Amino acid sequence: MATAVQNSWDLGSHVVRSDALKRVMRLAEQVAHHPAAVLIVGETGTGKEIVARSIHLNSLRCNNPWVDVNCAAIPEHLVESELFGYEKGAFSGADALKRGLFEIANTGTLFLDEIGELDLKVQVKLLRVLDGVPYFRLGGSKKVSVDVRVVAATNQDLQALVQAGRFRSDLYHRLAQFTLEVPPLRERPEDLIGIAEQLLHQHSPGLHFTPDAVAAMLSYSWPGNVRELRNCIFRAVMLARTPTARISSTELRLGHGPEAANSGAALEGDLNQVERTMILSALERYRGNQGQAADALGISRRTLLRKLKSYREGGAGTGAESSSERESYRTDLEAPVTIEHGGRRIEATLLNISVGGAAFALNQALTCGAPVTILFTFPETGDEVEFTGRVAWSNREGEHGVQFGEMPAPVRSNLQRWLQSRMEANV
Repeated sequence: MATAVQNSWDLGSHVVRSDALKRVMRLAEQVAHHPAAVLIVGETGTGKEIVARSIHLNSLRCNNPWVDVNCAAIPEHLVESELFGYEKGAFSGADALKRGLFEIANTGTLFLDEIGELDLKVQVKLLRVLDGVPYFRLGGSKKVSVDVRVVAATNQDLQALVQAGRFRSDLYHRLAQFTLEVPPLRERPEDLIGIAEQLLHQHSPGLHFTPDAVAAMLSYSWPGNVRELRNCIFRAVMLARTPTARISSTELRLGHGPEAANSGAALEGDLNQVERTMILSALERYRGNQGQAADALGISRRTLLRKLKSYREGGAGTGAESSSERESYRTDLEAPVTIEHGGRRIEATLLNISVGGAAFALNQALTCGAPVTILFTFPETGDEVEFTGRVAWSNREGEHGVQFGEMPAPVRSNLQRWLQSRMEANV
């Protein structure tokens, strides 16, 4: 059984590294051994079908049919005939008997995706079938009995639909005998990077992500989850100049897909603040390269320098805007650091650092989620500090990313001041 579980965890382009998703998959394995109906909830594109397939593969029905249907994709007037079938002559065009999806899935598993889209009339018949009551095909006079395990999924709030009278309360409780919630991709950074790397290597094995691309992916909200990530990686591969290039945040173009319009990340504030945000974001995206940032913004380098000068003279060292700038600024460097991991000290090279995390390179691979401490010496002052966090990603070239945990106030202040000085020096 262990082998079957591992295979189910590798389905499609879904990587299971995070504790949150591992917990869901373990629960899926446990409920697979019971006949109860399962309701899988989660945002669109999170991989609910992957979890449903895992339930089927780990059940006693694993060698029997697996049938999946998207309830939202079937025209409303055809839903009943698709699910339950019809007899010859039941309606115009019914030239032969058609078995429904319940019959096709007999002794196996039927996955009903987007269950919240079912018409109320069909919901009544579905409830009776779930209770083991034989049913008639459309236009039929002979009852059909089936033995089917039903797994349903939705990205809607079914309880809210029940209260609104759009979903039957009894059907909801029948489907939700056991509920699994798949967390969104933004809450699973280990899975995010693993899936991104797998997708990238599927398209072009010679391509790799730069540390700034990984940092950009980790800071993005991914409203479209795995589907959006898949489209983003494909677009980046198409933009890559050579089959062995390194994909940067420029090629990723995060937030340019259709999901971005619904992500809730609307620009706020007056025009000056919006302009400032765009300029600072462009500088961060191009690692402080003023020429590239100016080209991306459609302004001259002279105009960019003038804008930056006005920001400094307007109080860059104080206030909320300055704080936001320091929080997001990431500086690139190649500096020796010591990594403490598993009771050992390992020499490494620091590649970049911000208030939220860092990237480093070393000659061995660390496990995602592993706790680490970075011993870093500020080059200008010689002061040594410790940053603790967990490994969020790694790649085949020995590069690792760490997300910092809670930081003592003095350490955080020192890091912010140092990053501020580096940012001003780049200007």
